[in-house]
Amino acid sequence: MSPITEDEYKTLDRRYRPFVEERLCRLPPKAQRILFNCYISNSNIFTRNTELRETVDSLISKLTVSPEKLNLSISEDELREEAETLVEAALFIRRTLYGADKETINALHALCLNFGVEPPDENKYTLEGRLRRLSDKSWWLRKLRKALRKNIETVMRHLNQVSRVKAIYCSDETLDARTAQKFHQARYLENTIATNQLGQSFSLLELSQKGVSDPKIRKMELMVRARGFEDLANELGHSATFLTLTCPSKYHRSYATTGDENPKWGGYTPAEAQAYLNDIWKLIRAKLQREEVRFYGFRVVEPQHDGTPHWHLLLFVEPRHYDVLIDTMREYNLREDGDEAGADRHRFTEVKIDPKKGSATGYIAKYISKNIDGENLEAGVYGEDPKCAAARVEAWAACWSIRQFQQLGGCSVTVWRELRRLKEMMGESKLVTDIHEAADNGCWKSYTALMGGVFCKRTEQAIAPHYELSVDYATGEVKSSMYSEEELLKVLKGISAGGKTIITRVYEWHLS
Repeated sequence: MSPITEDEYKTLDRRYRPFVEERLCRLPPKAQRILFNCYISNSNIFTRNTELRETVDSLISKLTVSPEKLNLSISEDELREEAETLVEAALFIRRTLYGADKETINALHALCLNFGVEPPDENKYTLEGRLRRLSDKSWWLRKLRKALRKNIETVMRHLNQVSRVKAIYCSDETLDARTAQKFHQARYLENTIATNQLGQSFSLLELSQKGVSDPKIRKMELMVRARGFEDLANELGHSATFLTLTCPSKYHRSYATTGDENPKWGGYTPAEAQAYLNDIWKLIRAKLQREEVRFYGFRVVEPQHDGTPHWHLLLFVEPRHYDVLIDTMREYNLREDGDEAGADRHRFTEVKIDPKKGSATGYIAKYISKNIDGENLEAGVYGEDPKCAAARVEAWAACWSIRQFQQLGGCSVTVWRELRRLKEMMGESKLVTDIHEAADNGCWKSYTALMGGVFCKRTEQAIAPHYELSVDYATGEVKSSMYSEEELLKVLKGISAGGKTIITRVYEWHLS
């Protein structure tokens, strides 16, 4: 949608034209149009000026960066120019404060926060690495794009443009940006060739289609693991339950039935709603750990129609602990605003699964499909096209940096994947050979049992992932990050069992 034209601004009272233009010009084009139409529809000058000022001020208060700092209608070329300007500003700070490392890094961190960018983690990177990142155009460009997308989505959701009526799960702007990003990523992968030390060459796209980055493979693996947990639970006599955790009303932007604004909405973003659910989950896990209640299963995070996240949990637990698990989760999920209307029915729901009446995996299967590719579904939750819905859900998750799927408990998925890279196991113990055979045959139940069982601690499992420093085989030098020689790169190379290392990644790839 195009922004407001000069001719349209000229139709306004000349006394208030600069005010209106200043308020709107740095917002996304669609937001400009919505606010402009609201403005001209009100004949009372005082009222419409007040409403515009208050609406924009309220909107800006939720952004991580002011539109005056980062124009939300900025083009890709202009974004690149902005990245170059920030590099120049960073270099100026470094020159001005040369020798004063603490003052320099504090000033650079302030520069980041002014533009809605998270500074490099001091616990993860060296001082040199942080300084170089903050002086690198590519680093700034990636961060600015991320900040731009989150803030545009915040604006559109604030204006109630994300709902089952307007644009389900995420705004059209976010969907279009994610579609374009994935298109460019696919072209890059397709046109970038990786060659190993044996002279074998493949495009990065071909290599990515062999792993879990491919949606079909990721979905298949999740289903295999869910089915394996269920089979093991049935064998052990564990109880299965399907739970849903939902945020209080104040986190929801609009009503699901009509799409009308929710008067209880407190201005929260999906990121803040996800943080709320994460905080509740930490409390739940701590309480269950104190009560020695052990469980395993999966968590699926998906958006409700207006982009507010909620969680689905497929959990397996020993029968004697089932009631404690459920009571604890209900208690913590209703601690905040638990007395509001409908909270007792909607905020926490439980379905205890009877294996004689249905499959536990069946409960989660549709949520896995809905959140990956939408295949084999007739319609989404709100009657929407499932494949289109899956694309919007994926764009939503990417925008808000939300992890959609997580295994809870159980054995190492990394080891499982590494074992499946091996065609055969030679000269290893029977246990290791049997574990490899279970993984190779796609039997998560046997794999988990042989690794030590569903409640086995990671440090006590039969096989562990093996990481090594990345070495350039041509020179023998240890590789480091592009930002600092002190940031040595560690990579997954194989597995470790009984004090012995088995290399599963034997190729060294170079891009051309």
